Amino acid sequence: MMRRLVVGSLVLALAATVVGSLPSCASVPDRNRFTAVVAPDFAIYRANIDLFLHKRCGTLDCHGQAGRGYRIYGYRGFRLYSQDAGLISGQQATTDQEIQANFDAIISIEPEEMSRLIAENGENPNRLLFLRKPLNIERHKGGPSLAEDDEGYKCITAWLRAPKGGALTATAKKDCDEAGKLP
Repeated sequence: MMRRLVVGSLVLALAATVVGSLPSCASVPDRNRFTAVVAPDFAIYRANIDLFLHKRCGTLDCHGQAGRGYRIYGYRGFRLYSQDAGLISGQQATTDQEIQANFDAIISIEPEEMSRLIAENGENPNRLLFLRKPLNIERHKGGPSLAEDDEGYKCITAWLRAPKGGALTATAKKDCDEAGKLP
């Protein structure tokens, strides 16, 4: 009995050594290969969405701080460091680089899901984590910060539905203007 146990252990150890020494099945990483993200329109984001998100979520106690996975840069909170300008004070307006970083942060949360959503003309936008959390569909540290009847929510979903290079409808533009009036 003891002999069987010793032989069995040796066979198991030998098998583990052989399997462990086999080359991996993964291919060598290709640095030239990437996944393109189909993103919503940046011009609409810049003109309508960034200010709303900055006012609603970009304060230092929310997403305007370094420790957050999704960060919002701007004059009310966390500032993007610039090699040319150094640190920017909170007295200066949000820079073009900060707006671009905010846009990139949103589309980078779930790039594949964002691509699918935009390819489907923004249908079912609540599948994005970016909306599930503030709607409190999924746990959000800050609690619910959007509602589906909120002008900000309507503005964001109109942006996600807008064609690239297109424009918001008059109703959506009105919602965005109202959402941007937050103090």
